[in-house]
Amino acid sequence: MENEKMNNTEEATEEVKASECDKKEEKCKKKEEKACKKSEKEIESLKSQLAESNDKYLRLAAEYDNYRKRTAKEKSDAYAEAYSDAVKAILPLADSLDKALEFSPDDDGIKALSKLLTDTFAKIGVAAIESDGKEFDPNLHNAIMHEDDESLGENLVVQTFQKGYTLGEKVIRHAMVKVVN
Repeated sequence: MENEKMNNTEEATEEVKASECDKKEEKCKKKEEKACKKSEKEIESLKSQLAESNDKYLRLAAEYDNYRKRTAKEKSDAYAEAYSDAVKAILPLADSLDKALEFSPDDDGIKALSKLLTDTFAKIGVAAIESDGKEFDPNLHNAIMHEDDESLGENLVVQTFQKGYTLGEKVIRHAMVKVVN
């Protein structure tokens, strides 16, 4: 009987130990689950922070690219405007040479100066607008006189009072013309 009591005591002790082990394992599992859930929450939080930071970075990069393009265009436009203004400042000289040629068509000095100016304009991309005998174009011509003449076509430029000039595709000064019909 004593052996039986000892065996029962040992079994009871082992059961208590097993029960305690089970409780400890359960506590450990709960701790691990809590830690795992906490880690998952941290991971989700970090993912959202990363997505937010990435979005901010992409927006900043796009904003910078737009800024770079805008300033390049503004710089180009400012250069073109200054170039155009410089040519406009020279146009009275061209007008004066044209008038001088009208009054003195045989003067070789005036012819040479006029040719030099025309060649210089050609080098820098300035061209005179062809008007006489052409169809009136409001983008190129400024009609300051109108005349009816049935023998001529409709919307035809018959006389140019002041030459117009273009710089590339841009009109620097419209030609002042007389239009028929």
